Amino acid sequence: MALNRVPIGMLIFIALVFLVLVAIQLRWGPSAEDRAATDQAGPRLSRIQISRDGRLEDVETEPAEPGPAADELVQTRIGLLSSGTANERRAAAIELAYITNDAAERDKLLALSPNVRARLRQALLAALADPDAAVARSGSEALIGWWRLSDSPTVTQYFQEGLAACDSGQWDVALRTFGNIEALNGAAPPDLYRMKAEAYLAQGLPDRAVVECQRALKAEPKHFMAFCVEAQALAQTGQTLKALEALDEALAIYGSFPEAQRLRAELYQAA
Repeated sequence: MALNRVPIGMLIFIALVFLVLVAIQLRWGPSAEDRAATDQAGPRLSRIQISRDGRLEDVETEPAEPGPAADELVQTRIGLLSSGTANERRAAAIELAYITNDAAERDKLLALSPNVRARLRQALLAALADPDAAVARSGSEALIGWWRLSDSPTVTQYFQEGLAACDSGQWDVALRTFGNIEALNGAAPPDLYRMKAEAYLAQGLPDRAVVECQRALKAEPKHFMAFCVEAQALAQTGQTLKALEALDEALAIYGSFPEAQRLRAELYQAA
């Protein structure tokens, strides 16, 4: 037989090599737990950005699977933010502000299911009207981070550029950048229309601000921040009664929102 012609030393050498390879795999290869975690992780977001004809575009998209663990964590924080004690609301708001503004943590929110993402955004909007100033401040910081959140690198970049332009008072740049987001998707989030309205107000263009607020309210009829900005714009055009009606709509949604209460008091005094 051919096997009898193989030197016994060679067979021993092959066996030793095989055992060494097995040992390496057992020592440094992925554990059963690691393989199970990888299998359960599901497909991950894979989106890159390219420049085509002078415009930024996203390609090669694979949607991320919803993460049950992330959902459970965020839902707990939403519950505390909505109905917890003062200390619990503060802690939840501070934590959400950190999560939404830290780049590494914010990316994890992309794994949230659509329902939980919607609930989180509503909870953060509601936090703006919290009677506790610390909760309202952290809620505002969390919303800024939330508006930067997108599974599109291009949209995220435009949001960051637009918000930076707003912070520096470069309203033309902000409007142009926010317009790029709308051009990419054919539409824009309601919050973006509201931010465009604020930019127009800062430029002394209240009529355009009203148009943007109405676009925001068409997309989300209970967007109380859009009602507040619309009221400011209407007041600047001398339409005090319509401004008060807009504030009534805002306060019907979140009755303790201090900015709306302050503006309504001012308009009543001026009327």
